[in-house]
Amino acid sequence: MALTPDFDSYPVDFALSSVSLQPRWVEVVWSDGRVSRFHHIWLRDNCPCDSCVHQVTKEQMFELVSVPADVHPVTAGIDDTGSLALRWSEDGHHSQIHAGWLRANCYSDDARAERRHTTITWDASSFAVPPTFDAALILQDDGELYRWLDALATYGVSRVRNLGSDENAIGELVGRIGIVRETNFGLLWDVRSEPNPITNANTSLPLPPHVDLPTREYQPGLQFLHCIVNEAEGGDNILVDGFRIAELLREEAEEDYHVLTTVPWDWANRSKTSDYRWRSPLIVTHPDGTLKEVRVGNWLRSALDQPFDQVEAAYRAYRRLFEMSYRADLQVRFRLEPGDVMAFDNRRALHARSEFTDMSGHRHLRGCYSERDELHSRLRMLERGMRERRVAETASPLG
Repeated sequence: MALTPDFDSYPVDFALSSVSLQPRWVEVVWSDGRVSRFHHIWLRDNCPCDSCVHQVTKEQMFELVSVPADVHPVTAGIDDTGSLALRWSEDGHHSQIHAGWLRANCYSDDARAERRHTTITWDASSFAVPPTFDAALILQDDGELYRWLDALATYGVSRVRNLGSDENAIGELVGRIGIVRETNFGLLWDVRSEPNPITNANTSLPLPPHVDLPTREYQPGLQFLHCIVNEAEGGDNILVDGFRIAELLREEAEEDYHVLTTVPWDWANRSKTSDYRWRSPLIVTHPDGTLKEVRVGNWLRSALDQPFDQVEAAYRAYRRLFEMSYRADLQVRFRLEPGDVMAFDNRRALHARSEFTDMSGHRHLRGCYSERDELHSRLRMLERGMRERRVAETASPLG
């Protein structure tokens, strides 16, 4: 089988039917009729041979500056393994590029859209509680783990049931994803009413919709709250899709949306032992304008530091966003029972709680953080395993 420049396996669902060499790219036609174009420099950059890619580390050794800017293949065709075979103008170098890898990395608009993970925004009409999964299955079965993580990546929220009451169980569950992130609150931390709280979360006060640690340059990407005990009256959990709010703001209040995506606020987490601060807009977008994250935390705002003429506009936009976060049609409200876990994207989903009464009973949640990076890495590794099984089945004489 032809080499691939990474650790993955690539089933050949569609074979190469024909190849034509064009002045600036190579055009290929697939067995399903799709046409793909690959620029010469892109193909040379992705040669997987042992001169270009270290075959143990799978890290690239080829450097673009080692070949002329106008490097191009002098021949292009399909070899007897079904791979794209190229001979280059530079020293007669040969490349053999696996058809499955080539199809998986096609960069046409359609192919790139197919690879993009779909993010689905939601509100109170979408579900009464977040998509729900069973802890025992997640801990034992990779298929259920994949379904849970796919839902978490798609919606930014989920609920896991039946984790039990062991205070360390949340670390085991999150360990199925990847590394638990430690902060100044510790590796695992507690949410319960305390006589000398270090944060409003450790009181019985209601908490407005917020994300945790907007005060950090890289705020935690995932948050997990495991219900150990919940005997108190009140303390209902509330989730709001920050991306849904951003969508509505963009549609209904374009000027406020512009302010929220461009005017930074100062966020501060100050205590007797630490002082974390960061400066960022409330809504952060990628260069193409798609949503990247929200930073919302009412009690973690520092004094607004903006030019005089921008202060009123900043407050007006801030008020509009918070008014929307309290809209009943955008909030999903439910109660965590012992053994339940609320898992959510901390850079997307706002979480809140209603006030609870200390005298009515004990309420104790155990929490931890992880990262979006860990979630997506785990999803890719699970998908890699699926592809390896498909390749093995295809190669099997019984397949």
